[in-house]
Amino acid sequence: MSIGTSPLSEKGQVTIPKEIREYLGVKPGDKVLFLVEEGKVILVKAGSKKVSNVLRKQKPWKTNHLEFQMRLREEWL
Repeated sequence: MSIGTSPLSEKGQVTIPKEIREYLGVKPGDKVLFLVEEGKVILVKAGSKKVSNVLRKQKPWKTNHLEFQMRLREEWL
């Protein structure tokens, strides 16, 4: 597990620490997906195969958000 901190700017922006960017394989211009659950935010590289697999199996807009997030998390384990 990686842990990093970053200050929140006046515009609500944060910088993703280098170690986490490298782990996710994201670079400037890439899109990321934010999943929010019980006071936690999960950051995932948008368009990754794992996210795509979950989206193919289930349409998130037709299901409970927590159920969708649990399925996405299971894909990552």
